[in-house]
Amino acid sequence: MVSYCVKFLEGRILCKVAAFNITPLDTYTYPPEVEWEIDQNNKQEYIQLAKTINEDVTISGIIIQHEYGIFGGVEGEKILTFMQRCVKPMLVTLHTVLPFPSLKMKNVTEKIIKLSCNVVVLTLNSKEIIERIYPESKGKVIVIPHGIHPTSFSIPEKYKEKLELGNHIILSTFGLLGPGKGIEYIIHALPDVVKKYPSILYLILGETHPVIRRRDGEQYRIRLSRLVTRLSLKKYVKFYDQYLNLNDLFEFLKATDIYIATSTNPNQAVSGTLSYALGAGRPVISTQFAQAKEIVTPDIGKLIPIKDSPAITRAILDMLDDQKNLKKMSQVAYKKTRYMLWSNVAKNYINLLSETMVPILKIDHLIHMTDHFGLFQFASFSKPNKDFGYTLDDNARALILCSWLLKQTYTKDLVNLIEIYVAFINKCQHKDGSFINYIGFKDKSPTAQNNIEDLENAQGRALWALSECICNNTLSSKIRNEAKRMFLKALPKCSKLTHLRAQAFAIKSFTLAYTFLPKSQTNLLNYIKKYADSLLYSLKQNSHKSWQWFEKHLQYSNGLLPESLLIAGTITKNSNYYDKGILTLDFLIRKTFSSNIYRPIGHSHWYKNTKMRSEYDQQPEDPASMILALEQAYNTSHNEEYKKLAKKCFSWFLGKNTLHLSLYDIKSGGCYDGLHPDRVNLNEGAESLVSFLMSSYVISKLQ
Repeated sequence: MVSYCVKFLEGRILCKVAAFNITPLDTYTYPPEVEWEIDQNNKQEYIQLAKTINEDVTISGIIIQHEYGIFGGVEGEKILTFMQRCVKPMLVTLHTVLPFPSLKMKNVTEKIIKLSCNVVVLTLNSKEIIERIYPESKGKVIVIPHGIHPTSFSIPEKYKEKLELGNHIILSTFGLLGPGKGIEYIIHALPDVVKKYPSILYLILGETHPVIRRRDGEQYRIRLSRLVTRLSLKKYVKFYDQYLNLNDLFEFLKATDIYIATSTNPNQAVSGTLSYALGAGRPVISTQFAQAKEIVTPDIGKLIPIKDSPAITRAILDMLDDQKNLKKMSQVAYKKTRYMLWSNVAKNYINLLSETMVPILKIDHLIHMTDHFGLFQFASFSKPNKDFGYTLDDNARALILCSWLLKQTYTKDLVNLIEIYVAFINKCQHKDGSFINYIGFKDKSPTAQNNIEDLENAQGRALWALSECICNNTLSSKIRNEAKRMFLKALPKCSKLTHLRAQAFAIKSFTLAYTFLPKSQTNLLNYIKKYADSLLYSLKQNSHKSWQWFEKHLQYSNGLLPESLLIAGTITKNSNYYDKGILTLDFLIRKTFSSNIYRPIGHSHWYKNTKMRSEYDQQPEDPASMILALEQAYNTSHNEEYKKLAKKCFSWFLGKNTLHLSLYDIKSGGCYDGLHPDRVNLNEGAESLVSFLMSSYVISKLQ
């Protein structure tokens, strides 16, 4: 059994495999993608694997193909040793789902579900069972069917001739042999079938399961063989004691008239053999185990009770008596299983991985969008659109991001970008400390747009960016001193802001700078209280029972407002600020999360109280602000729900949104500009790019 370590590379998803061996003495010839072999009972090997994966920056996440007997310990509990230490996102496929698990199995499963980002099951029945027994799994469980290989449709006669099976009517069962296969019940059913159809030949394809052979030898096969002899069926039953490769297997399936699956376990979640048989276009007879009850319909086969040989006899005779319908069943089975092709299964996994796992953060597109002067505002697709020049807003955002990243990894690229963005902010600052927002490309001069727009938000965001530099000890003293100089120069103007979002930016900024500017601490604390009180006043003026918000409508960057109150409450020790921050954040959560997805307020028009909300144009700035707010709420409350919501919010970028379309461009590292009602805006501008990168950074920290 294997686990997959997933990495995103140049638009592809590549996998490394960890294979789990039963004992350290086992030697297998694995394909080249198997990078690790783990003794399923060795705790230290699980710990070392987690450490190795955590330290590999190219690995974005893990897929665990789970069976309880695979991972060692009681009910496979040793996999928890790995999962509890691995910090990468984990997706678990549960192959066995029992409606009445033992207490130990339930305990292990609960922990697996808690530690995983998503849980894949193979049938709807399994999903219903998991969500009933483990309520905390709701919202995490996704159904992806067992896959089938692509193969052409064929009538049996062609392959009977090729395999020298003559004019026989071929019944078959394949797979690793063991008592749970129920093959003895098929053999008991054959005598009455042979009386009417003496050309019957039943093929039992496959070797004994290695675990069963290790424990019991070939007892089951010998017992079956003796039963065949006792019932005088040697002429009608043939064993193929070997593991068939795919080509040989499909030749036998295509030569089959009826495939028989007789699992004796009613709770068996899925059967790969049944899936393969149907995918090859074979009519089937199957016992009523979980998957079979879901996919075996009267137009492709018959369901029979478990351990009921007479029922098998009747089913075989009924199907053989109606040859016209048997041929039709074959065609229908082939058509109905195309959705199960491995290519479709892989696509489903890729989509889920894209929504679940945080791509490796790269700044290639940020570098591409930045020249020696600053970060360009817009892009035409992924190419910088220089006609619209630069903005303080975008360069301040980029400076914040690069300051964060430099704390993790010191690179020349980041230092160079920081120097460019700091110089740009300096270029935007007037002598009185205020800032302009728009600068043209050709002459690098302020544009007329500065005279017709309110620039308070840009002032606040610039202050935030400067404060991030002031408190970043990894930056050179030259950069930090330059940021400090501009910050103090801007302080008089930025202590008189009137717009709520500008005030919220100022609260974030003053809080960051507080420790590093001892001479200004009194003023900074007073300004924080002043702006927090302003937010509370607006909240009181605009709220009523069902509308707990600062304005009469929800606009853009809404998460910024409750986030700033949470920050203010933390530094001032004022519980009222904090409580109102949580109150308004929870209100915003109710308005923007539904059906397990994040739905930001559309920018086509603002969402006014009692009016229809706007669904589109959804823009990346909104999930970015929500993620920052949820991170702050989690850090101050330690409520895991806020962390979960932040991850759901981030998945908006990766396709878990109202259009099910990804906004992340894996190839460029950029982010598309938004969601329209019918499509993604394929331009990759600065605001969208930095919003995605900031969000990715925060989620990586949370995980």
